[in-house]
Amino acid sequence: MKDFIIYNEAFIDKKWDDFDFVSFEINTLPALEDPDDFRNSFTFRDAVLEDFENQANKSVIKLLLLTPDFIFHFKYYGIAFLEGKEIMTVELKQEERFKDWIKVITSDSRKSEKSYPQIFQFGKNQYSSQPASNFEKDFIYKDTGAFLYKFIPNEFIAEKLKKEKADFIRPFVNLNVPSDLKMLAEAFRKLVEAKNLEVTVPVANDAVYEAFEKQAGFAFPQVLKDFFTLHNGVKNTAFMTAEAMLNEWKQWNDIYEEWTQEDLLDTYSTNEGKVLLMYTTPYWIPFFDLGNGSFIGLDLAPAEKGTSGQIIRFGADQEIGYQQAESLDAFLKQLLQEEEIVDWEWLPTE
Repeated sequence: MKDFIIYNEAFIDKKWDDFDFVSFEINTLPALEDPDDFRNSFTFRDAVLEDFENQANKSVIKLLLLTPDFIFHFKYYGIAFLEGKEIMTVELKQEERFKDWIKVITSDSRKSEKSYPQIFQFGKNQYSSQPASNFEKDFIYKDTGAFLYKFIPNEFIAEKLKKEKADFIRPFVNLNVPSDLKMLAEAFRKLVEAKNLEVTVPVANDAVYEAFEKQAGFAFPQVLKDFFTLHNGVKNTAFMTAEAMLNEWKQWNDIYEEWTQEDLLDTYSTNEGKVLLMYTTPYWIPFFDLGNGSFIGLDLAPAEKGTSGQIIRFGADQEIGYQQAESLDAFLKQLLQEEEIVDWEWLPTE
């Protein structure tokens, strides 16, 4: 089976008759032993995905299974989004074993013996269903391209999604952060003396900065370079080494790269308008590890009421970031005075 549809900009305008739904038989389904087994849904999904990949000789990114209403439509259809931006469309043969399985799957999804037309989504780590009634009547069978576009995998529109993120954040980026090494060093010295901290001797971090700049596409901020001339981490505290900072930034950047702008943006939360309502951005550089996935970092893309170089708190358990301090030296003074972060959050307890 080689006659696949290539995804392009005109895809959204395609009608049902523009697709060739060739006959297709699922051969990998085992005999259905226990209709009440909670694993049935995943067994069915895995078998169907395997058959599609075997026939296509390509990886399946996402698979849609359309079930009939048995009033106007009586056939089962499969639409597979394949690697290489290709789409495979088939009509599934209703062999006895397939009918045994689909009866269980469709009734399980609605917890009812009665069958409703449904749309199943299958992927390697995905299994979901929704009633076809979520869409306008006959939308699926008339404006098929527009319907399928609602399920297009991110891999198919990666360039568009990347541009959306770049266009959103570009107006906020400001890499011009002032740095006063003398003031920074004095604030750090006072903190070290007051808290009796054990500072690790600074090291040359040129390789770290070069690696950051190569992946980020912008210069590593001077204020953090200056800060890392004062230490290479502080033992038993939340202060990170430059290398740890880079590794953590890479992990957050991976999330930013993988998620869409819609995924990243949270329009329901508020933070006084100083920090973007985002889960993460490449312009948030963590340097202080609070544990449990929470970090303090330097912000190079502040919101309208914020300032570049402000210090923010963000992390796994927060939907958005929040301003912690107006600058790095102000943050160090906060630690000294326990104004915003108390000692137990970043120092070891006895």
